[in-house]
Amino acid sequence: MCIAAGDRPAYAASDRSSSHLLKLVLLVLPIFAYGFYLVAMRPLDAGNDTARYIRTYNQLNGIVSSVGVGARFFGNTEFLWWPLQSLLKLLLSSRGWLIANYLLVFAFTAMYYKRAARPLKLAPEIFALVFLTFFLVYSGNIMRQALAAPIGAIGFYLALERRFLRAAVLIAISVGLHWSSIVFVAAPLLLLRVFDRDGIYFALPPMALAFSALSSTVIGDLVSALNIPGISEKFDLYFSLDHQSHVGVVWKTANFWICSTSSIAFLTIARASKQEDKRLHKYTLLFISLVFFGINTADFSERYMPLLLLALPLQITLIVDRFSIPNAVKNMIVFGSFVLLASLVLFAESSQYTLGYTV
Repeated sequence: MCIAAGDRPAYAASDRSSSHLLKLVLLVLPIFAYGFYLVAMRPLDAGNDTARYIRTYNQLNGIVSSVGVGARFFGNTEFLWWPLQSLLKLLLSSRGWLIANYLLVFAFTAMYYKRAARPLKLAPEIFALVFLTFFLVYSGNIMRQALAAPIGAIGFYLALERRFLRAAVLIAISVGLHWSSIVFVAAPLLLLRVFDRDGIYFALPPMALAFSALSSTVIGDLVSALNIPGISEKFDLYFSLDHQSHVGVVWKTANFWICSTSSIAFLTIARASKQEDKRLHKYTLLFISLVFFGINTADFSERYMPLLLLALPLQITLIVDRFSIPNAVKNMIVFGSFVLLASLVLFAESSQYTLGYTV
């Protein structure tokens, strides 16, 4: 669907090259520059993970030893992240590496939106709006997941199209960049007919929240069944050891309320049964359920918020589309809501510390 009937609004899909050019100039390029300054050009000693990433990157000395170097200096064990960075290190300085990673995240996010937005008859250029959310901060801090997320999301969509071979390759790459992407392998389960009915979208998130007290046991059993050392280590760290989360109580964070409110509103207002393409609903259902199910373990729950933020512009646009108001007003609401969110992100102390700027 378009945002509204009649003349095409700024965020409705259009095949006219002039329209695409206008969206690129007025929407994508300004947001790209904003993100480039804050993320790609952030200080090399910015807070949280940046300094550790840079230190590990500088220690890389070839593909063969890269996973071991990553485990020793950064503490992660994914099988693709540091080998990929070791190839980039042949060409790029530390600053060039941060720039390259920002460009990769931006490009893969655009690719995901090209696939996700077209069936909904929305302009894929709205992908840029996600960089006005806390996803921007994630792309400068949890660099592995920021790159893994759109790649895994593309694989998830391909799996729902029953293009399983291509989906498996992309999901494997995503898992190789960040262990949290292992949940994308659940995509084929969402092809079951039950996920074509509205009832599951109303029932599953509350059920996930209700059974959150059992999350440690259930996730522990799944981790044991998978028997993947890297994932087992993460489970032990987050669930079994006396780990102090940097997040604190997850439901007291702004990100939790942004993700949960937008996701539940989307599933309620833009009902799956009314949509020809239900992939965004299935994607949202999977990750909001994980956020709710793991709410008692902040680091687990928080890991899946970037994946919900990735879909936020699509969710908000489709929610606004349900209201009978002029197209121009709809566009103002969509863009205005993300400008307000960008202000929240920009002035947040955690953002300033993580990306190394002051306002």
